[in-house]
Amino acid sequence: MKRSIWKRTAAALAFALCMGAALPAPAAGPGTAGAEGGPGAASADTAAEGGMNELTIRMVGDDLIHGIIYQTYQQADGTYNFDPLFTNMKSEIQAADIAIINQETIMVSDPAQIHDYPNFGTPESIGHAIVSAGFDVVAHATNHAMDQGASAVMNTIRFWKNNYPQIPYLGIHDSWEDSKIRYLDRNGIRVGFVNYTYGLNGIRRPAGMEYCVDLLTDGGIEAVMAEARANCDLLIAVLHVGEEYLYTPTAYAQQQAARFVSLGADIVLCSHPHVIEPFGLVNTASGRTGLVYYSLGNYVSAQQKVPTNLGGMADIKVRKTDNGGTSSIEFVSYDLVPLVTHMAGPYVTTYRLDQYPDELAAAHNLTRQGFSKDALWKLYTDITGKAGR
Repeated sequence: MKRSIWKRTAAALAFALCMGAALPAPAAGPGTAGAEGGPGAASADTAAEGGMNELTIRMVGDDLIHGIIYQTYQQADGTYNFDPLFTNMKSEIQAADIAIINQETIMVSDPAQIHDYPNFGTPESIGHAIVSAGFDVVAHATNHAMDQGASAVMNTIRFWKNNYPQIPYLGIHDSWEDSKIRYLDRNGIRVGFVNYTYGLNGIRRPAGMEYCVDLLTDGGIEAVMAEARANCDLLIAVLHVGEEYLYTPTAYAQQQAARFVSLGADIVLCSHPHVIEPFGLVNTASGRTGLVYYSLGNYVSAQQKVPTNLGGMADIKVRKTDNGGTSSIEFVSYDLVPLVTHMAGPYVTTYRLDQYPDELAAAHNLTRQGFSKDALWKLYTDITGKAGR
């Protein structure tokens, strides 16, 4: 099977926010997504023989719903409308064939479980806004998944099953029998997803309910990945891993990314640090190469530091070619589009940085801390090695 062709590479200029030591940048090289063990499994929605299909995948990072956010978007009748969080990004999200979001905070229906940091509980209305914005896949395996106990995890699952059964939710389960793998068929390409978190802030999963959240320390991951690899063209691992507020991936994050690439993941999309980190091609000892985004930062939050207001949207285009009964996947392009969380008083929303109005930037709550568009562009360049603007 022919090897993937990567049209673009990304430098990984790394320096630390809190510590000066830089970890090695991802190694660049030709992709192997179409090599043995990579994409090529028969799809349930295959392209015609000799055909070519393309797919755009976009993912944003932590949807981190602090108290000021849910308080601001509570309506007079007590309900919540989170649509404004996504208004300025809606066209970007809907333009993707597959759009993914990391829902950092678990979704609750019991008002008593609605809560701010450190034990988050987000009104389940966030789910309606996520779907309305155009997201197709929602990742839930985060360190805050158990903040309101197993009942909130089960509530989140019921919400998706009852309201949007077509939306694959990742990383949480209501039984041992529920598969850890989700699939989506788009444009003749079958995409598989898995989602794991490094931990749960010290909270234990209830005895007998260890299935409720997928952890990187769980047994059986090799078997899960083998099953996923055998049943999709393109395999995406969404990992919640890393160190908060560092611009460089930790050794553990690098090890886990390489692990999942070695096990068959073509793309690894990471969250948790709340700031962006480098992205690019990673070669593993097993001979596979994958595209790794070490951190997409925050999509939205009320965190009060300038770097946490710079997020990123992974923007990836893949192409599947079917010819003579065989198929291959090529990664045509990949990028990290910088985003900015706008905060003015209690109002919070998100923009693409290159579409962020100057007058709004001047009114941002953190201007006295050095917030500016120029500062964010410089930070983006320093971390990614890509020229801004």
